[in-house]
Amino acid sequence: MKKNIFLKLSKVYILTIIGLCVFSCKIDEDMLDNSLRVLSQKINETEAINGIDGISKNVAIEFIFSHSLDPARLEAALSFTGGTAPVDYSVEYSNTNSTITIRTNTSLEFETNYTLALNTGSYGEKGEALLRNFSLSFTTAPFVPANVTLRSDVASIKEAGEVATITATLSEVIDLDVVIDFGFGGSATQDVDYAVSAASITIPTGQTTATMTLTAIQDNSIEGTENIEVSIQQISNAVEITPQLVNIVILDDDIDSNGDGFPDRGFIINEVLFDPPNGAAGDANGDGTRSPSADEFIEFVNDSDQAIDLSGFTLYDITGFNNNTPTHTFPAGTVIPAGGVYVLFGGGNPTGDFGTAQVGVSTSGNLNLTNSDDDIIILDGQGNTFLTFSTQGEGIGINFGADQSVTRSPDINGDFALHTTANANLLFSPGKKSDGTDFSGNTPPGQGFIINEVLFDPPTDPVAGDANGDGVRSASEDEFIEFVNDSNLSVDLSGYTLYDATNLASGVPLHTFPQGTIVPPGGVYVLFGGGTPTGSFGGAMVGVSDAGNMSLNNAGDTITILDGAGNVFLSFDTQTDGAGLNFGSDQSITRSPDVTGAYTLHTAANAGLLFSPGTRTNGAGF
Repeated sequence: MKKNIFLKLSKVYILTIIGLCVFSCKIDEDMLDNSLRVLSQKINETEAINGIDGISKNVAIEFIFSHSLDPARLEAALSFTGGTAPVDYSVEYSNTNSTITIRTNTSLEFETNYTLALNTGSYGEKGEALLRNFSLSFTTAPFVPANVTLRSDVASIKEAGEVATITATLSEVIDLDVVIDFGFGGSATQDVDYAVSAASITIPTGQTTATMTLTAIQDNSIEGTENIEVSIQQISNAVEITPQLVNIVILDDDIDSNGDGFPDRGFIINEVLFDPPNGAAGDANGDGTRSPSADEFIEFVNDSDQAIDLSGFTLYDITGFNNNTPTHTFPAGTVIPAGGVYVLFGGGNPTGDFGTAQVGVSTSGNLNLTNSDDDIIILDGQGNTFLTFSTQGEGIGINFGADQSVTRSPDINGDFALHTTANANLLFSPGKKSDGTDFSGNTPPGQGFIINEVLFDPPTDPVAGDANGDGVRSASEDEFIEFVNDSNLSVDLSGYTLYDATNLASGVPLHTFPQGTIVPPGGVYVLFGGGTPTGSFGGAMVGVSDAGNMSLNNAGDTITILDGAGNVFLSFDTQTDGAGLNFGSDQSITRSPDVTGAYTLHTAANAGLLFSPGTRTNGAGF
């Protein structure tokens, strides 16, 4: 029994000794292994595993080896393959030649697999050998094209040869030429109203911008304001994420909408007070306090036949412009009608007679105008230059610190001069001409703002009666009123209210025109009872009544619009304006001829149509 136990213990001891010997020999072997190994690998400073993807086209690949390297032997054996052309790369060494960084000298190809490989061999400085083949594969990122945007340096150009520069900007530098083909539209005609420097431009490799120009052509024809629409027709090697459309207005200098004997000047600065006089005489804003900042003002005149919407535009002096800090942002709804005047004070509470002008105060409380030298700059909502005034340009030679304003003399069309040169009796005249009289503005020609067509009784047929085009005939929603602005002044209906006879008696409007409802000269506005108006309607502005029903009575009714003060702005009475007509005859009543004629049934004006919302009775646009 004892002998068996001893033998068993002896076997265990022998096995343990053998095991320790094997383990010890393994440790010694690892410790004595002097082969060359790759300890770390990174691509663009990030740890990389074999098969990694999404790598940029310009790479720096770092390998850390277990031993110092022999550069000549290593580079002779190293391979960098992939793509359609040989890879151009360089190798840098650091950390006593144990770390190498491989950099591409030219961009790799998009979405392509590349492999760095090193076969077995002796590459160590002292002959240490790489015992296993080594490789690192990666795939470059797919092509994501750069985005192209367009902008103009000005919002408008005068017909007499003024130039707008269109800049195409690339969202990032790329290593390909980007070619952009333009399209030109709008009411202006290429090579008649304007010339283009190029219909196609190239943004060269490594750059982000290229430009072309539009030059207005003087044609001596009275055409009114025209516009140029510049768009992108085609791009190579980039994309247009958001459709680009740059609109440039051509100001026709052959227009004389206010009858002053001079071509319209457009939207201009007519008078500026840089230096309010001392004492009570300097209280330009009339609030009872003379302030060198609050009493500064700029007087604008819209000497054109188009309303000018300044909503969101920003105003700067030269310091604010350089710091990108506006002294004023024009609030939403700042619309200056054709012939209108707008006076912007530095601050305070403007009080008094400013003629027919609209009046505002700077949002910063200070226009910050410098008497010695300054610029006034207005940018539109896209950051394009809309209007400028320079003391060293338009005002050269004038003393802007002379306790009075500078003004055009004569107003609108003259050069700038000191106010006492224009009128020795006044130091300034905000909102008025230099002689102290009101600007006359424009006298609207034509019929003014009128009702041209009304549908009291939508036809009963489900298709023929669908006046608003939403696919459903409704006795209430398909009723409509068509307004035409037959004048050269914009009409702002914001806040005006519409009634039929019943609702006028109760004081409850069927519709309140929303803010910003401005019908331009020659414009058309169609108000439906409800639904979802669908269609072109001749390009007219289109709305639906708040009540979803204009409640027009086929037997007899009145349509009344009240302005913001509750005064009657417009009315239509079936018993007078439409005397003798049957308003329940499954068709509209309309002026014939449009705009100027008396009211009649629509089929009497055009037997082929029962109504024509937004268009003339013949279906053509106004």
